[in-house]
Amino acid sequence: MSVATEAVSYAWPGSASGVRGVDLRIAPGELVAVIGPSGCGKSTLLKLIAGFLAPDSGRVLLDGRDATGVPPRRRDLGIVFQAYALFPHMTALDNVAWPLGLRGVPHAERRRRAAEMLERVGLSAHAGHRPGALSGGQQQRVALARALVFGPRALLLDEPLSALDAALRVSMRDEIRRLQQESGIATLHITHDQEEALSIADRVAVMREGRILQCAAPRELYARPATRSVAGFVGHANLWEATVLDEGSLRTPIGTVRADASGFVPGSAVAVLVRPERVRPGGAPDGVNQFPGRIARDRFLGSFRRIDLAVPGGVIVIDTASDMVPEAVHIPPDAVQVLPAD
Repeated sequence: MSVATEAVSYAWPGSASGVRGVDLRIAPGELVAVIGPSGCGKSTLLKLIAGFLAPDSGRVLLDGRDATGVPPRRRDLGIVFQAYALFPHMTALDNVAWPLGLRGVPHAERRRRAAEMLERVGLSAHAGHRPGALSGGQQQRVALARALVFGPRALLLDEPLSALDAALRVSMRDEIRRLQQESGIATLHITHDQEEALSIADRVAVMREGRILQCAAPRELYARPATRSVAGFVGHANLWEATVLDEGSLRTPIGTVRADASGFVPGSAVAVLVRPERVRPGGAPDGVNQFPGRIARDRFLGSFRRIDLAVPGGVIVIDTASDMVPEAVHIPPDAVQVLPAD
C-alpha cells in the first residue's frame, strides 16, 4: 500500500508551527525518512497521516483513496513512538498479541502469531518477561513486533531510537530496515539523526518551518542539495555567500574560487558549497583554488581528522585521514557546488 499527502496543512492552535502544503508519497515497500530541526513539523506530519490530527486543508491518501476523515483505528497503520508505550503489566508476548485481540483474532491464534513475531525480532527467550525486565533495545523490538504483528497497511516510526545509546542505535536501525524490507510495507521514519536517515532510507525529506525543502535519495540529497538551507543542514559543509564573476569564477569571503557557474548570471548572489572531505590538504599543482592558512582547531574523530583552517576571510573545514600538518589547502574546481541564494 502507498501512503501520500496532498497539499496537507495544519496549524497548531495559537501557534505558527505546523505543516504547510506538504506533498509526500511513500511507495509500497519504500522507507522515507523525514529530518529537520526541532519544531519543523516532522511529528505533526506523522500524526496527520496516522489520523491523530485532522488537516486544516489537503488530503491524506492510503493506497490512493482519501483517508482524511477515517479514524485512526480504521487506518490499520503500525505505529512505534519514541516512548514505545508498552503495557508494563503485560509480558512481551501479551504486548505483541494485544493488537490482534482488538481485531477479534482468537486467543490461540493471536498467541501463535505473537510468538512468531517475537522470533523474527530475536526475543523468543524473553516472551514471558515484562517491559521492566527488558533493556531499551529489547523494548524497542517488542514495540516493533507489536506494530507489525497484525499486518499493517503501512508503518509509522516517530523517533523510535532516540532513547537508545549510540552503539545500540546503529544495530537497531539496521534491524528496523531488515524488518521493513521483509514486510515490504511503506514506512515513514521520523528522526533527528541524519546518519540514521541517510543509512537506512530509500529517500530522505528535509523539512523546515513546516515545508519539505527537498526529498531525494540519500546520495543525491548529500551530493546535490537543492538549496543552501538543505546543504547547510545535511552533513558538514563549507558554505559561503558568493557573487558570480563569470561562468568559471566566483567572489567569496575567502577569495576568488574557480568553479562551474555557467548556470548563473554574472553579478548574481549565490551560495558556494564544498564538503569537507573534498578539500585537499597541501598546495594545488596548478595553484588553482589554493588557500594558505593556519590550523585553528584539530579534532581526532577515529578514522579521520576534522581540521578548521583559518584563512584570510574565514575558515575552511577539512576532513582528512592524513597525518600531515597543512599550511595550505586546495579545493578541486569540481568539488565546488554553486547553489541559489535562499
